[in-house]
Amino acid sequence: MLTQDMLHLITIEEGAFIDPSCTVIDPHRLTLRKGAFVGPEGLIDAGGGVEIGEAVRISYRCTIISLTHHITRSVWRRGVDGDRLRPVLIERGCWVGANVTIYPGVIVREGCVINAGSVVAKSTETHGLYCPPYAVRIKDLEFE
Repeated sequence: MLTQDMLHLITIEEGAFIDPSCTVIDPHRLTLRKGAFVGPEGLIDAGGGVEIGEAVRISYRCTIISLTHHITRSVWRRGVDGDRLRPVLIERGCWVGANVTIYPGVIVREGCVINAGSVVAKSTETHGLYCPPYAVRIKDLEFE
């Protein structure tokens, strides 16, 4: 849950909002552009950097992960060489539906709609509708 101490670490532009029920790891690496909205109960691991663009809407219980690690042969399977930072960018005017997971290194391009329940493992193309289970582009969207 976000506390007042954590909120001042996030870069929040005019009119942007993040629900206080969200969990943010490394809040100093999170940027919310003008008019961005992040709904309740989300998890944002911003260790690798997360930027949520202008007028983006993110629904409830979404997960955004911006770092990963090497898989090794050790019993723990996690590399000891540290995390691999993979920034996430959600460009202007996107809508991210409920319960979406966005993986490290993904760019959600301008004007995309990510349907509820999708897992976004690859960057998208502009102005597309992406549907679950893995966010696959199913059609082009009209835009002005």
